[in-house]
Amino acid sequence: MDHASLIQNKFSSIWPHFLLFEIMRSKNATKAWGSPNGYLIFQVIAWHHVLILTASTNSELRKEAVDLWYKLCKTGFETSTTLTYTLVSELTSLSIETVRRQVKKLEQNNWVLYSKKEGIKYSPSEENNKFLADTFNVKEVQNFGKLLDLIEKNK
Repeated sequence: MDHASLIQNKFSSIWPHFLLFEIMRSKNATKAWGSPNGYLIFQVIAWHHVLILTASTNSELRKEAVDLWYKLCKTGFETSTTLTYTLVSELTSLSIETVRRQVKKLEQNNWVLYSKKEGIKYSPSEENNKFLADTFNVKEVQNFGKLLDLIEKNK
């Protein structure tokens, strides 16, 4: 049975847990990034950084991804993609002005850098990067694993 069919057949057993996962992730992220808008925008920035990271490696291991994550933050990276206010606005459904204000806050809080030429780049302080990779994401992975365990149990 494919996953879509599984969810259709076991909807009441699975969906509340998925929604709780999303709610708790959003709650924790909103606390970490100051507002729901800050969280949504940061999520897109992190996603962009992960896309660049995964294009740089063949490994699927989390440890190697985290090691590369730290390395790219220290050394920088070359990419042909630019994360613009417009793209973030399209992906989050927030106005460009809201995106601009939130990116400025993220920049002031040492999460990102912005320039017209290079767009929005994930560029955290060492403390912020450690929080994201070693605390926030660890909890995300654990909670997502629990959700996957529950889905697997319902097969």
